[in-house]
Amino acid sequence: MGLSGKLIGAGLGYFLGGPLGAVVGGLIGHYVKDAPLGSGVGALHEDPRIRQQQQELYFTASLVGILTAMIKADAEVRKEEVRAVREFFSDRLGYREESLDIVRNLIKEFMQNGVDLETLCRDVATRADYPTRLLLVECLLDAAMADGRVHPAEQAVLDQAAALLGIAQADLAGLMARGAGNGKDFGVLGVADSAGPEEVKKAYREMVKKYHPDRVAHLGDEFRELAHKKFLEVQAAYDRIRAAKGWT
Repeated sequence: MGLSGKLIGAGLGYFLGGPLGAVVGGLIGHYVKDAPLGSGVGALHEDPRIRQQQQELYFTASLVGILTAMIKADAEVRKEEVRAVREFFSDRLGYREESLDIVRNLIKEFMQNGVDLETLCRDVATRADYPTRLLLVECLLDAAMADGRVHPAEQAVLDQAAALLGIAQADLAGLMARGAGNGKDFGVLGVADSAGPEEVKKAYREMVKKYHPDRVAHLGDEFRELAHKKFLEVQAAYDRIRAAKGWT
């Protein structure tokens, strides 16, 4: 479905009072004049379409905000880094037209006004469940890896954001192993190479609970599809380990 200024405008109250309020408020004002605030500050709208749009915009704005902090972390904003963020939304998520325009304007707002990383991450930690926060960090890593590696300054912001979002170290290590694409299947599952079949199976089942795409369906089709691709990567790692070890 993607983002829509007209739909989101009806539920703008969800953002007021939080770290994204000013950025998103000004942004939606660009698309929707005199938009009603919906059901109050911090509240999700009763209309399921608008509620989903609120949640997707909140996730997207939080993601762009943290990515902006990563871009600015080394005090040198490079055009290719900004382009990589835009391309993540266009190429990986399939954002088009108004949806992509909203993302471009979010990047512009955050680049101009900055972002309080700690405040933003703590706000997300109170509003989003663990699978949603895990997908957020995965998206951060994907975008950071666009040029083939995570630079030290980017890694520092990524680590800080993950910690503030309450992401377990084992899960972060699994994300890094998967993002590196280096065939470390045991690392993807967050277990040692010496782990036995029962430990590997248990780790896989735990990851299924965290990574199942249905857990992030409230973010819309684009993010659910991205989560589905990540879920398949976890399954593939598990299947390769079983095949290599001859486990049934």
